[in-house]
Amino acid sequence: MSSWQGGPQWTPGQPQGGRPSPGGPQRQQESQPPWGQPPAPGGAPDWNRLAAEADKRRQRKRLLIIAAAATATLAIGAVVALGIVQQSGGGDEGSQNTAGSAEDTEELQEPAPEPSFEETSLPPVPKPREFITDADKDLAPFAADTFFSDDPMEVDGRTYVRRAVADSESCVDAADVALGETLSQHGCTGLARATYSDGAVAVTIGVAQFPTAEDAAAAKEAAAGHVSQLTSGEAPAFCERGGCRTTKNQVGRYAYFTIAGNADNTPDAGDGTPAQQAARDGNAHAHARIVLRGEDQASESAAAIIRERNSGGAGDEEEG
Repeated sequence: MSSWQGGPQWTPGQPQGGRPSPGGPQRQQESQPPWGQPPAPGGAPDWNRLAAEADKRRQRKRLLIIAAAATATLAIGAVVALGIVQQSGGGDEGSQNTAGSAEDTEELQEPAPEPSFEETSLPPVPKPREFITDADKDLAPFAADTFFSDDPMEVDGRTYVRRAVADSESCVDAADVALGETLSQHGCTGLARATYSDGAVAVTIGVAQFPTAEDAAAAKEAAAGHVSQLTSGEAPAFCERGGCRTTKNQVGRYAYFTIAGNADNTPDAGDGTPAQQAARDGNAHAHARIVLRGEDQASESAAAIIRERNSGGAGDEEEG
């Protein structure tokens, strides 16, 4: 007889034979997988092992993320550092940058190259003495009005006013006979005179020009007599009664002479008198004017050399 025709009924979850198995249907039902999921092969899954594996996977993933972030940070830092080094030219060894300082915000610039100059050779600047010694260089006009400036003659606090000036191409006409002959014999080419006075005394200065310094020195050594006093214009008459004080000297190609006396035309005598001092002051003033003549010409010569050099340099640039 078939089971469905009155035989014992079989209930799912029970073994055949009619007696329930130990544990009954309730235990069999709990071991079944949820609805819609296939049963685990070989029985129920090991949940502890699965949880451990999932935790390991999460830890590996977290470590990979941390490693990737660290690698990216190092790469970005290396690129930034390389850019700074390239921009600053490497920097000085041992230098440090302070975060947040003003230097960090300033633009780094390479120092400008130092200018280079070509070596130049200029001729030596002539010395003032060369111009008052060499006639080929001493080319400035020799005239009393410019040689003896209109400024007062001042020597050691003593002041004399210019009262008269005169030029003489014939040196004989501006000196007494003895001195005139000496000047002429040694080739005097011109004589400039000026008279200065302080009211009490008067002094005439005569400066004679010669072709060479040797001629001037010889004339000075041989000089006898005196230069003629210049009393024209506002100059007082003096030395007409004798008692005059005289000097003679030489520098370069110039010999110079002075004659001084009292402005009231009275004779002078003795040492340390105002007239004697005026003669010495005239001697010092003549020397200073001759030296100044050399300095002025030397300065102008140096300026001409510089102008010529600059003019030549400008021309080279235009041609290039």
